[in-house]
Amino acid sequence: MRPVLVIEHTAGDGPGHFGEWLAARRVPATLVRVHAGEAVPARIGGHGGLCVLGGPMGANDTHLDHLRTELALIRDALDARVPVIGHCLGGQLLAKALGAAVGRSPAPEIGWHPIAVDDTPAARRWFGDAREPVLMQWHRDAFELPRGATPLAGSASCPRQAFEHDGLHLALQGHPEADRAKVEHWVAKHRGAATGEAPPPTVQPPEAILAGLERHLAPMRALAHRLYDAWGAGLRR
Repeated sequence: MRPVLVIEHTAGDGPGHFGEWLAARRVPATLVRVHAGEAVPARIGGHGGLCVLGGPMGANDTHLDHLRTELALIRDALDARVPVIGHCLGGQLLAKALGAAVGRSPAPEIGWHPIAVDDTPAARRWFGDAREPVLMQWHRDAFELPRGATPLAGSASCPRQAFEHDGLHLALQGHPEADRAKVEHWVAKHRGAATGEAPPPTVQPPEAILAGLERHLAPMRALAHRLYDAWGAGLRR
């Protein structure tokens, strides 16, 4: 099987549940650690899939060389019909590569938030019977729906939470890949972003985020594996 190319932007923000899924399915992976100075390829080459993870930069920060290269990489994968999956920033980059706008979300989301999954065959193919799953969210920007894409889920705080394109590619605004270590790392590193001054209701305090691990992590992990199974069905062998 061809390896999946995984783009990791910051230390401590690794593949999490996605990496766990790759190992369980015996899918090889090529990890590019942007934060360690590793170069992002502009072509998908012999890879069978592309996963772009999140990061603190924005999809419109194209003054960053690696983001310009990532957009070229995503477009190359799209042209080659190699499945792309994007988490948060990765989903925004996929939307941008498809010509959609990325900008400020109607409200920032930090913490555990439910999304409303559409009652459509396309949404059921990805999400199964889940109608209002709770995902870890950590974003202030959001994507619009690209032309030709199929919406899958939304919420009042962020109307575009997920879409598919060409039956192969999946953009997610949330972080189903976030395992316990990742969430704890984010809280420790970004306590200021998680608290702030007079935060809106969509920004949860660190204590609530950590407490939510016991209730929300296991079902989110199960949903993540379902999403990845659906996405993995299209991997190039």
